[in-house]
Amino acid sequence: MNLKNGYKNQKDSDPNTLESFKILISNIKYLKDKTWGCPWQKIQSHKSLIPFLNEESSEFIDAIYEKNANNMCEELGDLLLQIMLHAEIGFEEKQFELKDVIENLNNKIVNRHPYIFKKKEKVSLKKSQDIWENIKNSENKTSYKESSISRRLNSKIKSFPAAIASNQITNTVKEYGFKWESSKKIFDKLEEEICELKEAIKSKKAPDIKNEFGDVYFTLISLSNFLKINPESSLQKTNKKFLDRFSIIEDHVGDNIKKQNPKDFQRLWEIAKKTLIREKLKKK
Repeated sequence: MNLKNGYKNQKDSDPNTLESFKILISNIKYLKDKTWGCPWQKIQSHKSLIPFLNEESSEFIDAIYEKNANNMCEELGDLLLQIMLHAEIGFEEKQFELKDVIENLNNKIVNRHPYIFKKKEKVSLKKSQDIWENIKNSENKTSYKESSISRRLNSKIKSFPAAIASNQITNTVKEYGFKWESSKKIFDKLEEEICELKEAIKSKKAPDIKNEFGDVYFTLISLSNFLKINPESSLQKTNKKFLDRFSIIEDHVGDNIKKQNPKDFQRLWEIAKKTLIREKLKKK
């Protein structure tokens, strides 16, 4: 494959792409302009944007699982916005700029695929992966301890929300063969962890309760990973479902909401569930 022809084909197939990207760069500059820019955008930092980067990544992953091309396109745009904002913050703080991000990526792509960009030869999937790892390790030039899986994961997840970090851990270690064989075995482990949590609750020892609850939570995330379900997205949907039902209860009892006892709420909850089911059936 001639690389110049590859670039020409891409340019011919979408002649407005580069122009659109220039407009995007300009729009980001306007957003971050110290005088006329968005007040909220102007005060953001790399750290303050972390929750939004996590959220947009989760929403894109969810769109993949749902096989929704329109949502994937939209969520990729939201992810690109995060990249552009971080690049602009890097420029403002004299750390790096968008050009550096792009150049680093291009260099990495070329350097780690010599069979494409230098030798022009076909290789097997296994050989391509071996080449990638060997070049990556030679670039880093780190000791085994510094480049170990656990050390890299610890460094990678330190700023992640705990649930996303757990998902990252289970996703990574399964690539090295540390994975569940079936959902049944995960359920067995989950039952074991729940029993240990119950015992900890009986002992009334707060540290043990906290540890055992964490084990249950981690196992649930492992199950979501095995089932290829985005745990963050699933929880978001459950949050919405809960509030939809609670809204119906509020409409039903009005100002008397604070006067309801647990049994009343249980009865009202069933009413809310049935109401939402009927509404869903009407829409079909």
